[in-house]
Amino acid sequence: MKIGETNTLKIEKETAIGLFLSDDLGIEVLLPKRYLPNKFEIGDKLDVFIYRDSEDRLISTTETPRAKLNELGWMTVKSVTEAGAFLDWGLSKDLFVPLKEQIVKLKEGEEHLVYVYLDDLTQRLAASLRLERYLKDLPEGLEKGTEIKATIWKEHHPLGFQAIVNDKYLGMVYSNQIFQDLKIGDTFNAYVNAIREDGRIDVLLQKPGHESIDDASKELFDALEKNNGFLPLTDKSSPEDIYASLSMSKKSFKKAVGSLYKSRILELQKDGIKLV
Repeated sequence: MKIGETNTLKIEKETAIGLFLSDDLGIEVLLPKRYLPNKFEIGDKLDVFIYRDSEDRLISTTETPRAKLNELGWMTVKSVTEAGAFLDWGLSKDLFVPLKEQIVKLKEGEEHLVYVYLDDLTQRLAASLRLERYLKDLPEGLEKGTEIKATIWKEHHPLGFQAIVNDKYLGMVYSNQIFQDLKIGDTFNAYVNAIREDGRIDVLLQKPGHESIDDASKELFDALEKNNGFLPLTDKSSPEDIYASLSMSKKSFKKAVGSLYKSRILELQKDGIKLV
């Protein structure tokens, strides 16, 4: 039975307080009555999340936390004590952040990106704001062009934004590669541009290389069709204007225009581009 994760367990028996579920080793855990499904039979299997209750007993729930063990999640501070703070993570029991795992003094109502870990001594789930402590140093299975999940963590002025890649690694989105509004907490699909010697990942918001040109060409063609075959954009248009109209960088726009022009799909005019 894995604490902090979703387990598939078998219904062993029903009692006045709920169902007792067991894993393949015969270890049992209670699913409180308030979480019982509408229909069930002894022997059925249920997907439940396992954690420890306020009395340190293993307990299960059909609720889904905002982040599981070894995952990142944005959570709101519900209360603050001398020992730490408690976060709303989507379960009936709040998630504790010890003082030693805080980098700023937390206040009620604030929202923070935290990492969920298992305390070795207490075997309880807890949260930490010290993300670097839990992120892996060297990316595994990633290379230039690999699609990734990127979460904007904090601004690193003037370089750009620090991002968390696949909930495991630290990355950077550089200012000269940003052609859209970013804010802390944004999560989106992105791509590996490079992996540096220190293991940090350079993140691209758009697909690099030939594939991005093809995608951009299709997007540009579709945009032209939707605008009666004309767009008031040229190679002298600002990156901001291009992104506002097409949600693509100026570099991708110019390559897309070149590709469609060579294919004689569009023509270049002084005040814009037009489908042939």
